[in-house]
Amino acid sequence: MLTKLSQNRIVRFLICGGVAAAFNILLLAIIIESFNLDQPVLRNIANVVSIEVSLLFSFFVYRTWVWSKSAWKLKEVLWREIPLYHLSCGSVVAMRSLILFPVLDWLGVNYSINSLVGIVIGSAMNYVMSDQLVFKSK
Repeated sequence: MLTKLSQNRIVRFLICGGVAAAFNILLLAIIIESFNLDQPVLRNIANVVSIEVSLLFSFFVYRTWVWSKSAWKLKEVLWREIPLYHLSCGSVVAMRSLILFPVLDWLGVNYSINSLVGIVIGSAMNYVMSDQLVFKSK
């Protein structure tokens, strides 16, 4: 049963997404605690750094275990896949921040439920864009 689940791309995507989220949280904690960042602006800078490093980490995790290709072409990875991955993640953040959250908030949806809806829809968008755009074979 585990073998069958591990062959399912969506299951691998969800597992790798969980690993990437845990990596982001752990990295943020390490940066804040290691440098004793006690001011909000410094913690926010740490957050931005941890997000970028985590995006790169998740790109390589997805590229390796979810959308495995036989060959890694450095030029394609650096100039096509990584920028497209950033664009797809950025579009999810924009959709959640500029459209979904404000609309659901206006409709009176609790912020926790609102955020959960955003995570689910954002994950689905990220999967589709990764599958159809970022990691799609030419």
